[in-house]
Amino acid sequence: MRSEATNGPSLPFRPMVLLPLPGPRRGRTRDRLPALLTAALAAVGLALPLLLAGPAAVLPAGAEPTVLQAQSEVRRVEILPLRGGFIDPPVVAQIGDVLDLAEREGAELVVLQITSRAGVSVDAAALTARIAASPVPVAVYVGPIGTAPSAGGAAAALWLAGHVRSLAPDATVGPLDPLDLSALDAATPDAVAILAATPRSAAPSAEALRALDALTAAALPAEELVAAGLARISTGIEPLLVELDGVEVLTADGLRTLRLRPDELQVRFHSLGLVRRLLHAASTAPFVYLLLVIGLGLLLFEVFQPGFGVAGLAGVITAVVGIAGAFILPVRWWAVALVVLGLLLYALDTAIAGFGPVTLAATAAFAAGSWWFYAAPALQLEWWLVALATLSALIFFVFVLTVVLRAQAGPEGTVVEELVGRPGVVRSTLNPEGHVFIDGALWRARWIAEGKAGVGSAVVVTAVDGPVVLVEAFDAAKVGPGMALEGDAS
Repeated sequence: MRSEATNGPSLPFRPMVLLPLPGPRRGRTRDRLPALLTAALAAVGLALPLLLAGPAAVLPAGAEPTVLQAQSEVRRVEILPLRGGFIDPPVVAQIGDVLDLAEREGAELVVLQITSRAGVSVDAAALTARIAASPVPVAVYVGPIGTAPSAGGAAAALWLAGHVRSLAPDATVGPLDPLDLSALDAATPDAVAILAATPRSAAPSAEALRALDALTAAALPAEELVAAGLARISTGIEPLLVELDGVEVLTADGLRTLRLRPDELQVRFHSLGLVRRLLHAASTAPFVYLLLVIGLGLLLFEVFQPGFGVAGLAGVITAVVGIAGAFILPVRWWAVALVVLGLLLYALDTAIAGFGPVTLAATAAFAAGSWWFYAAPALQLEWWLVALATLSALIFFVFVLTVVLRAQAGPEGTVVEELVGRPGVVRSTLNPEGHVFIDGALWRARWIAEGKAGVGSAVVVTAVDGPVVLVEAFDAAKVGPGMALEGDAS
């Protein structure tokens, strides 16, 4: 169990302890005599105070021990911190799991701590209805304090649907529009309707209605929301629990009085699992952009390498996840095409070693596509991230990859055509491409025979294809005059 540091008092959480029951033991009676004597003495020692105390120390028939009675008074609070990112399907699924657990185990309260600018690919109406219909009271807290937390879009709707609405002193809520970044053309949400769907004991005041109307298009500070009677300010989750002790809350099952005494309270924190955490991260704007750029960059790097290796596999995985994220978030596909075009031009520039107009065109296309990558203003990439990505792509293709290709082309001053008929030793498996060691240098090679050639196999160069030598199994008859396979070529 973990707790978070806040500015409020610390609650004495009560842990649950499970004691294993001893099982039967086999053996001779004389081997068990010391244990039996010890147990008998212990029983006498425990019974003696009860006998001396008289009838008052005896439990009435059918009563349970005091320890079990105390355990039955433990009241659980389920807490789900959701700090950062969007309200997306993995987050909604986790909220549903926590609510189901709380209802099943009879929890006293569910606390959702949120900080989110908007929702992505979620049914906000179903989410708010699920919160409002919960028989267990749900407190939605916008925090933590000191981070200028905010709740906008679907997160603001989630906050409105809570039975208890709280926020840090430096928090803001709103605007509600857009409710979902993946549906920018959707109808404008109605804050009054969201609040009306939540069980309440009285109709909102005129001041509350004005605040709700403004909440659709603007972000309101904590002070204004509290003044309108829509929320309470709290400096953290623990102070909020202290403040809610004895508070009456109207739920779908009726009026409930929260009992959150520190000596009875047991808090359980929840978090997204590994799979949901990865899916949640895949819906963040910078993460999707970087995955797409890095994945395509690795695939282009693999084009210049013999065979298909780890870089290619990593490129496929990252590019697929990035493309999936691009279908979730609202991207400008023409901007995505500019980013891809820029990377292709960088690769072409590397292949022809032009480093001129093609380089400038690649840089311009990549930078422009990155800047206008997302259609929603809330997802706009930071300028420094665009500049860093553009500079990294330029350095990687123009300098790093060029150096790698020159190193693979063999030593300077050597004409690749002169290697025909030379013997060599395979240094990386030819399947069909890899590297061979010839005359003290490493060369890119392609296996032209059936199957593949393993590391250490003797080969001979039969032809060339640009900077790549074509090889097959070593045959003395195909080796040039006066040339022999160097057994110590390594």
